[in-house]
Amino acid sequence: MSIRTDPLTLQLFISAIEEQSIAKAAEKNNIAVSAVSRRISDLEMLMKVDLIHRNSKGVSPTGAGEVLLEHARVIVGNLIRMEAELLGHSQGTRGYIRLMVNTSATLESLADELSDFLAIHPQVKLDLNESISPTIIQAVADNRVDIGIFGGNIMAPELQIFPYREDNLVAVLPSSHPLAAQESVRFSDLADSELVSLEDGSSIDALCMRAAAELGQRPRVRIRVGSFDAVFRMVAAKMGVGVTPREIAEGRTDPVKVTLRPLDEPWARRLLVLGVREYQALSTPAKLLVNYLCKRR
Repeated sequence: MSIRTDPLTLQLFISAIEEQSIAKAAEKNNIAVSAVSRRISDLEMLMKVDLIHRNSKGVSPTGAGEVLLEHARVIVGNLIRMEAELLGHSQGTRGYIRLMVNTSATLESLADELSDFLAIHPQVKLDLNESISPTIIQAVADNRVDIGIFGGNIMAPELQIFPYREDNLVAVLPSSHPLAAQESVRFSDLADSELVSLEDGSSIDALCMRAAAELGQRPRVRIRVGSFDAVFRMVAAKMGVGVTPREIAEGRTDPVKVTLRPLDEPWARRLLVLGVREYQALSTPAKLLVNYLCKRR
C-alpha cells in the first residue's frame, strides 16, 4: 500500500506537535484553524491510524504520530535543501540556512563571522535562534535546524561534530569577595560561596555541576538566570559568584563592582563545537557556512 500526502500537510502536522496546539500551528503557518484540523484528520483517515491525542490542553502525538513526526521532519527538511540547491544552480549561491547556537557563540565572535559570510554570499538567508546546548542538539537531530553550535562537553553521538572555537572560563566575583585578591581560583575555592548560574542544562552549568560532583560537593545555586548580562548584574549586586567565558565578561562588567579571576581547572578551556545531522546531506549554502566557520577557528 502506498501512502501519498503533500508537504504542506506534513509541515502543519509538525507545527501542531511542536506548538502542542492546532490553533498555534494555524497562526504560525498563516492558515485557518479549521483547515489545519481538517488536513490532520484527512491524514489520519489516509493512514488509517490516530496520529494525535486531542484534549483540553492541546495536542500530543500518539505512538504512530511520533513515527510520522520523525519522517516528516526529514522529508520537509530535504525539500527545503532541494529548493536551496536548485536556486543555487540557477541564481548563484542562494539558499536558506537554519541555525541554532548557544549564547556564548552569539556573544563572542559568531555575529562578525556571519556578517562576513553574508557579505560574501548576499543571496543566502539565515534563520538564527539561540538556546541551551541540549536543546540545540535535539533540534539538529530532529532536522528542525541545519547547524547547531554548542558546548563540546555535552554529548551528541547522533551528530557529526566539527571543532568551532575555544574560550576560557573565569570566576566572576564581587570585588569585595576574599577570592578577588587571589591571582587565580580553583572551583573548590567557590564551594563556600553561593552560585549565580545559567539555565539548568547549559554547557557551563553542566561543567560546574560535574566539577562539584567530582569534589563530592553539592553546589549552592542561589539563583538561575537566562543570560550572561544577568549573571554580571547579580554578581555586582553581591548575590553570589559566577562562571562565564572571559571573552564575554571582559568589557561587559564594571571593574569597580566585579573582579574576574582565571579558573585554574583543566575544563576551564572550553571547546565549542558545530554539529550537523549529516554533512553530505546539507544544502550547498549550509556546507559553505560549516566550512567557513570551522576554518576560522
